[in-house]
Amino acid sequence: MIRSLLLLILIIQPVHAEFDGRWQLTILGRDRLEFGTEHLAGGLSLEWESVLAFSIENGLFKQGTGTARLLPDIVAVSRPDGMFACEQVSGTFANNNGQSFSTPHLRYKSFPLLGKVEKTMIRLNPHLDYPGNYYAVLYQCQTNNSLGSFWLEASPRIARELSKRQNALVNAKSGDYSAHVKEVKAIAPGPELEIPLVDGFQFSVTEEYGMRKLDYQLERIKDPDGALR
Repeated sequence: MIRSLLLLILIIQPVHAEFDGRWQLTILGRDRLEFGTEHLAGGLSLEWESVLAFSIENGLFKQGTGTARLLPDIVAVSRPDGMFACEQVSGTFANNNGQSFSTPHLRYKSFPLLGKVEKTMIRLNPHLDYPGNYYAVLYQCQTNNSLGSFWLEASPRIARELSKRQNALVNAKSGDYSAHVKEVKAIAPGPELEIPLVDGFQFSVTEEYGMRKLDYQLERIKDPDGALR
């Protein structure tokens, strides 16, 4: 009788209870925002971070939360070097509902996180309303080089061809060329993400013609005494 009871307990125990504890997936994004063409462009380089924290209990996803933030270091870029003087500028951003926000603006700084353990994988489903999380920034670039005329003419066409969510107010006056650019970029995570439940698992993705790099790292969270909970 006792042997049968022990066997029954072993049968009903979750197979993947070894994954129990707290986990954290960190996504670091590096974006290069450009107004211009393949050989002639100015803009900004910036970074953002999304952190998905969740816990597993008895082999089942229990609860999770997501946070996101823009990192403070923003660097001006110019192609070729020294051609453009660019900087982030303050302004306002209006969403599709007509609400206005000061820039830089991040749509969601925190959000709920759902998930499901499937064998040795975790399927994460961030609860983000369409179109997901994004940020909006304003920046200004200017030059007095004679190529500035071509830059202002060609850049909007290039942006449309690459499907950039980018609007620009351009100005050419007395040999000075400038563009005031609003750019909106979607950021990870998307609606769904599936990765193996392996402590220390990491990978990188380069996308959008090399303009974005994403670094993913999953880790188990230890208590201050060094124990996994």
